[in-house]
Amino acid sequence: MNYGYFLGCVMPAKMPWAEKATFLVAKHLNLPFDYLKGTLCCIRPGVWKAINPDWWLLLTSQNLALAEKQGVSIVDSCNGCYISHYECLEEIKNNPQKLLMVNNYLEKIGLKIELKVDVKHFLEILYENLDKIKKNIVRPIKIKAIRHLGCHGRKHGEKLPNYFDEIIKSLGIEIIDTPYDRMCCGLLLYLSDPYTSVYRRAGLKLEYIEKSDADCLIFICSGCYDQFDRVVRIYKDEKGIEFKKPIIHLSELLALSFGYKPEDFGMMYYRPISPINLINKVIS
Repeated sequence: MNYGYFLGCVMPAKMPWAEKATFLVAKHLNLPFDYLKGTLCCIRPGVWKAINPDWWLLLTSQNLALAEKQGVSIVDSCNGCYISHYECLEEIKNNPQKLLMVNNYLEKIGLKIELKVDVKHFLEILYENLDKIKKNIVRPIKIKAIRHLGCHGRKHGEKLPNYFDEIIKSLGIEIIDTPYDRMCCGLLLYLSDPYTSVYRRAGLKLEYIEKSDADCLIFICSGCYDQFDRVVRIYKDEKGIEFKKPIIHLSELLALSFGYKPEDFGMMYYRPISPINLINKVIS
């Protein structure tokens, strides 16, 4: 099975280190992994599906058709992108009229869906290769961390949360549980209630991390990172509070555990919180 990685909007704009680390990890594990080409935005269902379900279905289906044409399974690490692609595919699989509507639209741009495509979360790919991950660890990550999976990662059961924890633990990381582990980051709430989104969602978790023994916050979802990045900057601008514990993508920790150097994927650049203390602790 070949994989077409869907970058989404946030990763190439705000998280180049996560993009690079993800591809280093995929190559290190000898995964048939490449970019899904020619894509649209995922058309996040939390917003657009609520406004016009058919419009969301038509546009999101174009990414499915592109993956099918390229002979790959779509792989998402952003939970919002994953939910959009996954739910779009499920809907047209289970509703022949919707599939007909989608294909009537797609034929105008030379595409068609024959339901041969699959949608997978990056955590699924990693978990399927967990034994290989363990065999490739040359630098155990001896840190304590709080993790943030994101609420959309829990929408269809506990599979992804369990995968996330197992992968983190396999690297040697001690997970610290918090009262906010299942809390939404507040990303979509920011559109209607910025104060609650910032200070009663992501901000609560960041405040908790600062007072804990954790060395960092581990995340996987690009949408959640977009929110945490924003909240860190708002706290600094509006309250003069500067958080010290960095926000780290799972792929970065995997890359470090495989022996890559931080400079191999630009870990120290373009971030709201410097990871230098974490880097020194892991590398020393």
